[in-house]
Formats: sequence, structure tokens, C-alpha cells
Amino acid sequence: MSEDYAKLLGMWREEKEKRRIAEGELSIIKGIGNNSPEMKALKEEVERLKKEIPMIREDIQVELLQKDKRILDLQTIDKHHKKINGELRDDNKKLSKQIQDLDKVKELRSKGLM
Repeated sequence: MSEDYAKLLGMWREEKEKRRIAEGELSIIKGIGNNSPEMKALKEEVERLKKEIPMIREDIQVELLQKDKRILDLQTIDKHHKKINGELRDDNKKLSKQIQDLDKVKELRSKGLM
């Protein structure tokens, strides 16, 4: 049993050493990666973009308000045009009736009835 124990203890120590080496390498990689010029540049860009978000939101809000105002203006114009169009149609009907009445008068005159 002591041979098995010695074998297991050796394997355990070997795995422990491999884990220690891997953790060390990982911490080196993380340290280099986080402090590299590329990573620093990316962090700066992220911060710059974070600062732009409120300005972009404000710009979009202004655009939306302008578009809402434009929509209201166009709706007002549309109502006005519909009103004028309705009045013109009424005028056209009245003129058409007057023309028909004149045509009837002409017809009656040509027949000698008037």
C-alpha cells in the first residue's frame, strides 16, 4: 500500500506543480493583455464612447421633437387642404347647377318657349 500511496503522492505533487505553472502563466497573460497598448487604446475608446452616449441621446431627442412638430404641421396643412378641397367641390357643384340651368334656359329659348 505504501507504493500506491507514494505513487499517488507523486502524481498529486506533479499535478499541483502543473497547476501552479498554469496559474502563473495565466496571470502573466492577463497582466500583459490588460496593460498592452492595444488594450489601453480600447479602454480609452470605450470611455470616449460612453461619454458620447448622452450627447447622441440628446441629438436623437431633438430630432424626434422636430419630426413630431413637422408631422403636426403637415397634419394642419392636410386639414386645411381638405377644407379648401371640400369648398371647391361645393362651388363646382353650384357652378355645374348654374350651367345646367343656363342650358335649360337656352334650350327653352331656342324652342321659343321663353
